[in-house]
Amino acid sequence: MNRELLSACVREQPDVVWLDKGKFISGKTIQKIKEACPGAQVVHYNPDDPFGLFHHNWNIFKRAIPFYDLHFVPNEISIEDYRAFSAKRIEIFDRSFDPNIHRPLQLNAEDLKRYEVDVGFIGSWASHREKMIAELILSGIPVAVYGANWQKGKHWDTIKPHYRGGSLWGDEYAKAICGMKVALHFLRKENRDDQDSRTFEIPACGSFMLAEYSPKHIELFEAGKEAVFFEKDGELEKLVRHFLQNPEERERISAAGRDRCLKSGYYHEKRMKELLSRI
Repeated sequence: MNRELLSACVREQPDVVWLDKGKFISGKTIQKIKEACPGAQVVHYNPDDPFGLFHHNWNIFKRAIPFYDLHFVPNEISIEDYRAFSAKRIEIFDRSFDPNIHRPLQLNAEDLKRYEVDVGFIGSWASHREKMIAELILSGIPVAVYGANWQKGKHWDTIKPHYRGGSLWGDEYAKAICGMKVALHFLRKENRDDQDSRTFEIPACGSFMLAEYSPKHIELFEAGKEAVFFEKDGELEKLVRHFLQNPEERERISAAGRDRCLKSGYYHEKRMKELLSRI
């Protein structure tokens, strides 16, 4: 991979070398790129957190941090960690959605049979996600769950009857979101996230997002009008029950959330243009 990247840079002589989660690109390779392409900016975009609890396999990248001209990172909390590894320049970025995938879909009879649910969640297992979903199920609120590694959790026996399978992609992912009356969204504590891709993908699909509170979330969406956020223990169940019983309010918030995604330019192309301008 390192050899092929260097060869491509020598051949193309780019103005910008953009690496997305370049876990295995060495500092030596970046130095060689700069020698071969004078004036090129070498930029790293990292959707994950190499300093969080999922920090395995990041050693090559960490040693390469000082050689990049610019690091785009997803949260403020990472800045000091990057600085400790002598990063030259660090910029925060917001996530985004793909309008070709994440959009309202009209489900046919077969889709409805497969995807229509009152409450659902798409995402891989994490202990706090599992705990809150299991509590909802035990309170009498079934939650359809999609994603990887749920079998490893201590509440698997509770969740298993509601488990719909592993990761979803493309239209199947969008259909699953569109089939949910209430789409749950839990942030990943292990990545110290205050937003992620689902923050935008759920409302972009025109679905009602009931998401975990973060200061960033309420900056991106007006609470109670474009999305709804839960924070305290016991609050989630109360909110789920309320919005299942109030479809008009739920649909109004869903429509406003999608409108915010479009008007505020929360889609990939707009985000990418913004980041390129910052380079």
